Amino acid sequence: MKDKLTIKQLPLFIALSAILTACSTLTPTAVESLQGNWKIQTILNKAVIKNGKTQLRFDEENKLSGSASCNNISSRYESQDSTLTISHIASTRKMCLPALMEQETQLLQALNKVKRYQLNDGQLSMYDQQGVLQIKAKRTKAKPNK
Repeated sequence: MKDKLTIKQLPLFIALSAILTACSTLTPTAVESLQGNWKIQTILNKAVIKNGKTQLRFDEENKLSGSASCNNISSRYESQDSTLTISHIASTRKMCLPALMEQETQLLQALNKVKRYQLNDGQLSMYDQQGVLQIKAKRTKAKPNK
């Protein structure tokens, strides 16, 4: 009787073995990283000016750089889990069109409020202490202007 049960169960064991083998060969999903280049899409839920060069770069040495619309910016940052601390932001002092200058002021103010971030499928959302969305950006391969 034992032989008959084993023969009947053989297809089940083969199927389970195939499933377990397939599961063990799957590659884990890559964890998204803050490091890289980001094109800013919105500041306080307001779309950025189309031709404005609003972009950020977070590098592996904890340096933050980019363009705040008109002027180049640089800073340092610390991130752990989903928290983000941005140090004092240095900026060049060029004058641009008033709309770009206003957008730049809004971006710098928003960056100073950022306390945490969330990454989701190439989208970066940065929030203040109260959870209000400050900045939304999309990952790019292009380097920001320096």
